[in-house]
Amino acid sequence: MDMLGDQMSSDGDSDAETKEPKQEDACYRCKKKVYPVERVNVGSLFHRRCFRCRSCGLQLTLKTFHWNQGNRTDIFCKNHAPKHVGKIDHDSVGIKSALNAPKRGANTSDQTRGSVYNPGWQYDANALEFNHHRELYLRGKQKTTSGTYKEFEKSGIFDAQTELEKVQKEEEDKLYEQIKEERERNIQRLEEELKVEKDKSVRELVSTIKRHSPQKGITGLEIETEKLEEHFKKKREENVRKLMDRLSVEQKNKVALMIQKHSQAMLMMIAERLMSLEERSSSDSDDKTSPVCDLSRPPPISPPEFRRSQLFKSPAEFEEVDNHVFQVVQKEYSAFTDLVKDLIVGCETDLEKARAIFRWITCKDLNKLDVCETVNPESPMGLLRGIKYGTETYHDLFKRLCSFAGLYCEVIQGYSKGAGYKPGLKMDGERFRNSWTAVSIDGSWCFVNSNWGARHVKGNNSADKENKNQFYYECDEFYFITNPEDHIYQHFPDDSRWQLLECPISLSEFISLPVVKSSFFNYGLKFTMHYECKQYSKNGLIVIQLRIPNILGFGYTLDPKDKGIEPSALEGRVMLCIIGHKAIFTVAPPKPGKYSFTIFAKDNWCSESLQSACAFELKCRERREKIKSPYPKVSFFGPTPSMSLYGLVPQTHIDPVMVYSHDDIVIQFELHQDVKLSHSLCYHGREKTDYDFQRYVFIKQRDFDSVCYQIRCPTMGKFVFSLFGARVTSPNDNNSPLECLFRYLIECRNVTKDKRPLPRACHRWCGADLLEPKYGDVGLEQAATFRVRVPAASDVAMLIGDAWFHFRELADSIWEGTVLTGKKPCIAKLYGKLNKETSRFSPLLEFQVK
Repeated sequence: MDMLGDQMSSDGDSDAETKEPKQEDACYRCKKKVYPVERVNVGSLFHRRCFRCRSCGLQLTLKTFHWNQGNRTDIFCKNHAPKHVGKIDHDSVGIKSALNAPKRGANTSDQTRGSVYNPGWQYDANALEFNHHRELYLRGKQKTTSGTYKEFEKSGIFDAQTELEKVQKEEEDKLYEQIKEERERNIQRLEEELKVEKDKSVRELVSTIKRHSPQKGITGLEIETEKLEEHFKKKREENVRKLMDRLSVEQKNKVALMIQKHSQAMLMMIAERLMSLEERSSSDSDDKTSPVCDLSRPPPISPPEFRRSQLFKSPAEFEEVDNHVFQVVQKEYSAFTDLVKDLIVGCETDLEKARAIFRWITCKDLNKLDVCETVNPESPMGLLRGIKYGTETYHDLFKRLCSFAGLYCEVIQGYSKGAGYKPGLKMDGERFRNSWTAVSIDGSWCFVNSNWGARHVKGNNSADKENKNQFYYECDEFYFITNPEDHIYQHFPDDSRWQLLECPISLSEFISLPVVKSSFFNYGLKFTMHYECKQYSKNGLIVIQLRIPNILGFGYTLDPKDKGIEPSALEGRVMLCIIGHKAIFTVAPPKPGKYSFTIFAKDNWCSESLQSACAFELKCRERREKIKSPYPKVSFFGPTPSMSLYGLVPQTHIDPVMVYSHDDIVIQFELHQDVKLSHSLCYHGREKTDYDFQRYVFIKQRDFDSVCYQIRCPTMGKFVFSLFGARVTSPNDNNSPLECLFRYLIECRNVTKDKRPLPRACHRWCGADLLEPKYGDVGLEQAATFRVRVPAASDVAMLIGDAWFHFRELADSIWEGTVLTGKKPCIAKLYGKLNKETSRFSPLLEFQVK
């Protein structure tokens, strides 16, 4: 069975997608199969993305959906839920009133009566659906429910925070003093135990040498003693490391409990002050405050009532907040009150408060902190000593700062698919344990991960261009307000409620998900269907499809578990096709076994930096007779971003994978601007041939609006047809660099019956047609007839050797001529006089006499 036939249909969908799902597993709305990670069960199954209002498309939750009250045929939001109405007839009071209502007049609204152009209902800015969606959008823009900066000042919260922080810092200092003493005490005990053990070993060594090897003398004793010293030095380092790891876990728990206690006390104080302010302002109509949420207890754990896109469309919306944070980062603070006071000074919403704290942590390079154990707690470094000691995490710091800003935050424990995790690895014990945070935004929990958001990047940034190998921080926007259905690909909480999903998944289902990195979501990628982390071959091929918002740059690695496979055997084993808004990766493993397959992506096509997007474990189960041959060693097939920049649009072959069988392939592109085009046809087959394959591509037709290529395959195998372009700066500019615009893969299964090459079109071949002959080779010592249509020419002639043959013009701009080929092989060029004011002839076509 052939490779391309097994891969996919012309629209790029795999066979697995066309299977009809079982009725009990089908989505009520789209009728496609529902997998556990995306399941919502309300008596009928829905995909999470399909669990929307039938009328307005609003994303619903288990708390906000409504059935049709009549027959439960579909789900709706509260505003669009159909009401069960009693049966009425023409004798009803309401009907009689309507019949007796005044007819349309000058004061009757077209919105209720309709118009000539729209006989039904008309909508304006006050229509129900528009109001409904406007409320959803404005909800993310409403003023903070946890107090604005002015309300904090007015209610004296900042002064109260300063006093409360002093009390809390005294308690914190005592805890850190205990931690310090505990570390010193345990290390001292360890030193004493090692000293006793070491002295005993030295005595035994001396006794052994005296009894069994007295000839070694003092020199031998010194050598053995040095070895013993080195052994105990390594043992001490290992024991100290284990001791500190054990103590760190215990001390982290103590610090976390202290932070929880302090945060709750801070939120209670803020709530009391704001409530007091609201009570004082209630009697004064001119002095209104924003509504205050209950900060005395955390909101219930439930899925958020809005998606990230409903809160903000792009991080660029926070440009003003971020720029202010960048200025705050440059300052040093000795109190959290002063720091948070400066961070939230311009924040009007809960979202902006959380954003300011998140960006401060991701901007602040906390790894550069130099904190000694005797640091003054009142100093700027003392504020962040817990981070440097390892007793406090980024998440603890985020929780602290949120409490000072009046935001409720929870640190969540669980498993994460972080560094070192491979697809399908089991999760147990302390391996892959991690923590992250959720912050309350307008009463809904939203995921924020300031630790992973402060991504380490190796290279040079604008601030330090000399140290190319030094790490610096770069903010990863994915980890600020992450949608739960995306978050579950990376984090699995111990408490299933903190998945914030309508239908939580199990740990085994979490492990079975592909390894998906933040860049996958940052670049807008999506899987076209449900994929598990382990993919199995079918007919020797494994196909993975991604939905892409626009043309991105991709890379990939294929690593075998069998280290005996040579790297050369893996070349050409992955084919990437870009078809419309799909990126299709087809893997043809070289032999049975397991492979690790990772996909990388980049938004800048010309950039050399690729980021890991997702990873799978592939298993090839076929025997050797079904193993496919490798693909041509090219990076991709399909369009590049330059194609749209140069104004090219494919009209006939959007799928870059084609099959050639006997007949020539004709590919047509639409042109929207003047561009210099070039092409190449390369053979990737097993047969050794002497064909000049560039002569098997002919520009059949080109004008200002389109270009058409004719491709002929004279031998079996795979061909790569590449189209290149360059901008036209001037008519005589031949130095503009060429860029790849589109690349096709052609598999020739049945060669053409006519193996003669095609003519070669020159740059001036535009707006013309070749009528005769249709091939590019002309025999020796023949009288050959040529006919072309060249509307722009005032004269047409052919040059063979040193002889010119002028053509005569027929009707409809057709030029005809008979030429005599000589006895020697040479090139025959067709010329046209395209400018009547000059005597210059421009080359149009090229043939070979042989």
